[in-house]
Amino acid sequence: DPTYSKGNFYKDFPKPKKKSDLIPRFKDVRKSDFTDLFFADESLDSIIFDPPFLFRERPSDCINNSKMNKDTSFSYYKTLGDLLNSYEQALKEFHRSLKPKGILAFKCQDMSDDKFYPNHIEVFNLANPYFKILDLFILLSKSRVFHAEQKQRVARKFHSYWYVFKKK
Repeated sequence: DPTYSKGNFYKDFPKPKKKSDLIPRFKDVRKSDFTDLFFADESLDSIIFDPPFLFRERPSDCINNSKMNKDTSFSYYKTLGDLLNSYEQALKEFHRSLKPKGILAFKCQDMSDDKFYPNHIEVFNLANPYFKILDLFILLSKSRVFHAEQKQRVARKFHSYWYVFKKK
């Protein structure tokens, strides 16, 4: 898992053997950016990827140049282009690191910020040169976070997608 963070995903599942994160929180998590992993070519059977998915194409106090801010809570990408470029670099790196027919589970989420951004479609298109889709899961969120003071212009998104890809 190249974005292990606190490991919350693994409450009901065995933890991965190899864990990395941009800002490791535990001794057994290796420091690494998911676009430049330390794994040898074709050395992994599978990867679980739950990357940051938010961006703001407007000024905000929470934007910075890294994928996470200083207190290790998640931050925003500056633009949709930055987010998609990061995903494309990650997919290339995962393709390099996975064994032939290796499996990638990729979590993504659409975003709405005055406009609708169908990021799950972008992820599918970015993955297509490197991976074959095996399945797609749509998971409903248990929490409903939104700001009531904002005027709603598009439907709120309370779900995420988990793609299951196989290396071509």
